[in-house]
Amino acid sequence: MKHVLLIITLILAMSAASLETAAAGAGDDDETWSASIPLDSPAPQHAEYLEKVRSAIKAKWSFPCVKNEQTRQCEYKTTELVAEFGIRKDGALAFVNVLKSSGFQIYDDYAVNAVKQAAPFPPIPDTLSAKNVPIRATFRYVVESSREKILKQGDNP
Repeated sequence: MKHVLLIITLILAMSAASLETAAAGAGDDDETWSASIPLDSPAPQHAEYLEKVRSAIKAKWSFPCVKNEQTRQCEYKTTELVAEFGIRKDGALAFVNVLKSSGFQIYDDYAVNAVKQAAPFPPIPDTLSAKNVPIRATFRYVVESSREKILKQGDNP
């Protein structure tokens, strides 16, 4: 028996190159974009706002199955994708793009739709940024077998 486990923690890895990508993906030339803020930032002044964003996305995100063309059965795959999205100062979603595909269009679509459906987000507090904020998130879809789950639980009393 297999258990489907969604790794909901949105882990962000920012790079200097992502700033140009965010600005290019943002759309309107008159919008101002600050440096990227990691969604998992440990900074206390960011924690409350970023937890609200993470929770809103988590509430809309689900783990779809991929139909096997040969067997016609529904299967779950372990994979990940990287998406970047921008939040305007007022909390509106400015853009969302898949930067690295999971390899399964349905997984990419579900992650993008979770971000879109979670919007609008709360307005960005001045303690986080005085401007719009681009965020990069890694969405991980993980399938664990019962045996793997039991072994992991044995390691974590």
